[in-house]
Amino acid sequence: MAPDVLAKVAFACILPLMLMTACSSDSHSDLSAYVAEVEARKAGRITALPEIKGYESYAYSKQDLRDPFKASIEESLADVTADDGLQPDIQRNKEPLEMFPLDSLRFVGHLEQEGRVWAVITAPDTMVYRVEEGNYVGQSFGRIVLISETQIDVKEIVPSGLGGWTERDATLMLAE
Repeated sequence: MAPDVLAKVAFACILPLMLMTACSSDSHSDLSAYVAEVEARKAGRITALPEIKGYESYAYSKQDLRDPFKASIEESLADVTADDGLQPDIQRNKEPLEMFPLDSLRFVGHLEQEGRVWAVITAPDTMVYRVEEGNYVGQSFGRIVLISETQIDVKEIVPSGLGGWTERDATLMLAE
């Protein structure tokens, strides 16, 4: 082999060895000092875990409990007495303001002429409606029972939750 090639091979083998020895120098002295400091500290005490209380079992007797899927005697009696004949008139033609929830209607004005009283209501469809006592409003079969200068009193017929119907009072206040 030629001396040039031999010199190149020797240089190629010696160069990696020189680089490895350069990397193995102690350039992490600050890290080593910190690890030594942490290892020199006294070990702290770990607090004991709280004592766990034992589980107390309780045996339920099936005879003492009612079936949760059957109505109790009180609820059954309430069903019988709840139907007092009150129910909405489903056969009548619906009025325009019955397609909107009551809380979406705004009472914006009060009109009186020759003893007749009207209320002016705006609906979400941006239309203005004139209503009087006896007209229906809202989606719960609400009937206007009184119109004053500051409010409209409505009597709604809503499901009672017991298979019947019940009346509920509602009010539309004059919007400012």
